[in-house]
Amino acid sequence: MRFCTRIIVAVLALAAGTLPALADDELLKTQPFPEQPAPAPAPTPKRAPSPPPAPPPNTVQHGEPGMMGLPWPKTPEEATKTLNNLYAFLATTDDHRQAGEIGAAIERLWRLSGGDTVNLLIDRAELFSSKNENDKALPLLDAAVDLAPDYAEAWSHRGYVEYRLNNYPAALGDLRRALALDPNHFRALDGMAKILTLMGEKKAALEIYDQLLKVHPNIEGAKTARDKLKKEVEGQGI
Repeated sequence: MRFCTRIIVAVLALAAGTLPALADDELLKTQPFPEQPAPAPAPTPKRAPSPPPAPPPNTVQHGEPGMMGLPWPKTPEEATKTLNNLYAFLATTDDHRQAGEIGAAIERLWRLSGGDTVNLLIDRAELFSSKNENDKALPLLDAAVDLAPDYAEAWSHRGYVEYRLNNYPAALGDLRRALALDPNHFRALDGMAKILTLMGEKKAALEIYDQLLKVHPNIEGAKTARDKLKKEVEGQGI
């Protein structure tokens, strides 16, 4: 019954045209978790520019930034192999700009397993969240995780909205689900580290930051935050 209610709410929201269509460059969430969740009246922190939407599955892309010369995958098996290769490049590159391009390519690949309906639910929820209307975004993401429980992006996005609603335990639960599906999901790791820090769980947050920096050594702000926590936890300089 709960599942049906969620789906009905989501379908009505989409079918009624209550939300304007998103531009292509707004479809993918690439904004890291802010250091502090904004209170309800506050404006949403400015979002980082989103990468362009993924090309059709049958399109071969050799020269795209961040793909490191790899073709765009045509099958789920190829997508998994490509992701593993890009994660390896991401973990070892010393070039900050290249790391950003690889990270953006990875985020585009994350979206391949979601399907059009679930990704549309996520996109519409992101539009509500960008207006700081997270209570309206949440039912759409409830429907997304019901429809695609094995889709890490659905859990990660819902964790983000729960965080924005100051519901830290629920956010951590969703981010853990995302990481169970993809241990290299650097957005989920970033969010978990920041939430644990806000909750005063500094040692646990430090461990997550260490894990995050192994996956994405160049992710913005993580090394500074990790080093600050390390000083507080260990009582010594880096």
